[in-house]
Amino acid sequence: MTHAQNILITGASRGLGLALARELAGQGWQLIITARGSEALEAARAELAQQTHVVAIPGDVSDDRHRQRVAAAARKLGGLDAVVNNASLLGPSPQPNLLDYPLDALIQVYWVNTLAPLAVLQALRPHIKPAARIINVTSDAGAEAYPGWGGYGSSKAALEQLSAVLAAENPDWRVYWVDPGDMRTQMQQEAFPDEDISDRPLPEVSVPGFVRLLSGDYPGGRYQAQHFAAAPAEPVHEMRVSLTVDNLDQALALYHQGLGLPIVDEWASAETGRGVVLNASRATLELLDADHARHVDAIEVGRRSAGAVRLAFNVPNLQASVAALSNRGATPLNGPVQTPWGDFNQRLQAPDGLHLTLYQAPESVAAG
Repeated sequence: MTHAQNILITGASRGLGLALARELAGQGWQLIITARGSEALEAARAELAQQTHVVAIPGDVSDDRHRQRVAAAARKLGGLDAVVNNASLLGPSPQPNLLDYPLDALIQVYWVNTLAPLAVLQALRPHIKPAARIINVTSDAGAEAYPGWGGYGSSKAALEQLSAVLAAENPDWRVYWVDPGDMRTQMQQEAFPDEDISDRPLPEVSVPGFVRLLSGDYPGGRYQAQHFAAAPAEPVHEMRVSLTVDNLDQALALYHQGLGLPIVDEWASAETGRGVVLNASRATLELLDADHARHVDAIEVGRRSAGAVRLAFNVPNLQASVAALSNRGATPLNGPVQTPWGDFNQRLQAPDGLHLTLYQAPESVAAG
């Protein structure tokens, strides 16, 4: 017999929280929902109770007594498989610049948006099951510097770092911090009181991304719900780039000795040839259109020069890595340049003709 899964969703009386609760109720999840507005929360409870077991607890997540009531409900329900910290406070509307921001209002924004999610998890800790999913709802304003969004945005930026540390400290949980994207909600309208926001998508567009994280097997981290909802069903376990080279020993010296990539597997046979697998640490796949590829080449080399495939390596010391590769047959195509996005890059050509970009983050250059 399969037991129903239990979830707490804060800020669930409207907007994204209610849209997510509706979807999960239809899938048979048992719900604890909270929100500040008691009438709207009761209306949500009455609707959702037609599909599943629902406990509605009105109150403010920044209030310790409210959190204790939520914890008691979680215990009575038999524990939680997931927690979605969705409740947020916009702050003054329209949003003031930081130098004009009332500090008492900013303190409250931080209480609700940054500290309360942690306080909720602290109160619920005895009732959160192993391997539970924890989602802290963030915003692109927590990752980008938008004028007028310093209060709300900085509170979400702090929540993102808090979430990252929480994930590192609690590896048994899956901790996600999720940007739902622009949505047609009451908070969005309050943020732009004089604008028509009817072009924004409804919160339901963001819900599938949240559901995938709650029900799938995805690593913890930061996700953008609307993009993630359209991503392939399951992520790959590893990306491997396979290079065919004329001189394997020379290539091995370049990548293994020059860049320090450790060997994880190798084989050799008179009949089938030889191969080596190197661990290139974290891998990402960068897709560029022809215009941007020309732009990158112009920055690093001064002309269009790379083929369809170019390897890029984030190195701790650009000068030392360039010297190491040059000593093993690579040819620098230009000196180091600082890119418009801040990195220090240098392009080299491997002995087999493949272009290599070595790049170093500006903060590591300063530290060095």
